Amino acid sequence: MYTDIQLLQIKNAVMRVLRVPGNYSGGILEMAIVLDGSVPDERLAGDCAQLCAALKRTDEVFRNVRLNLVKWISDDRIIKEISSLAALQMGKGFDGIECAHKGEEKSLDELLRQLKLFYARSKLILLITDGDFQRKDETKIQEHLHPFLGRKLIVLMDGGVVRL
Repeated sequence: MYTDIQLLQIKNAVMRVLRVPGNYSGGILEMAIVLDGSVPDERLAGDCAQLCAALKRTDEVFRNVRLNLVKWISDDRIIKEISSLAALQMGKGFDGIECAHKGEEKSLDELLRQLKLFYARSKLILLITDGDFQRKDETKIQEHLHPFLGRKLIVLMDGGVVRL
């Protein structure tokens, strides 16, 4: 669960991303939320409910959002769905998430590659994780983050905003 200060930091980070010149210019916002499969379902559900409520209170733009929900279980299992903030807030959308098995490889490189390929149109990408992933190739990570993904991606770990 997030504290009020953490929610304020998240809100500020989100608004900073949306105000980047050339990123969001109005209309229906397209965003993505990436749920790390190694985070327990109960914690994900609570964090998402709190996060969605905070975003809806933040700005009118979050009342009607095209939400891409990405369930990151392993490098081979990245499940992509279309959802809504309201459904996520009510706890729907966690059905297909199984906890990542310890033997399965999960690298940030592959996730960023997939995000760059499939979610380049998203104006905001939130990654909720516990940090249980590998960073195989730092140059590939930086390559995937540039030119746009690095400005759109907000990583939420241990309740706060962290930089990759």
